[in-house]
Amino acid sequence: MAKKMTMHQELDMLRKEVEELKKQKELKEKQERAEAKKAQEEAKQLRTEAEEKVDEIMESVEQGQEDVEDKLHELLESIKEDYENLSPISAVVLFSLGAAFGSAISSK
Repeated sequence: MAKKMTMHQELDMLRKEVEELKKQKELKEKQERAEAKKAQEEAKQLRTEAEEKVDEIMESVEQGQEDVEDKLHELLESIKEDYENLSPISAVVLFSLGAAFGSAISSK
């Protein structure tokens, strides 16, 4: 024979179920907050690493630019010294060779 529950017993049972559901909901929300916080920390770490890599790349680019500028200045100084030490006859011969070479290329 099935035993009938009283209204108070049913209310107590429902209260217990509601309490259990609240606990489960709180636990789930706590886990979601922890996961969100972990994801934010990972994103922050990745952003920091990316910024460091960008800084390293920018430093290497700047160093490369400085090196190119230094080599260009050295080349210009070398050309300037060669030009200043060039005899007038050599300058005329060099100019004529350049003009002949230029006209030969442009006529083809």
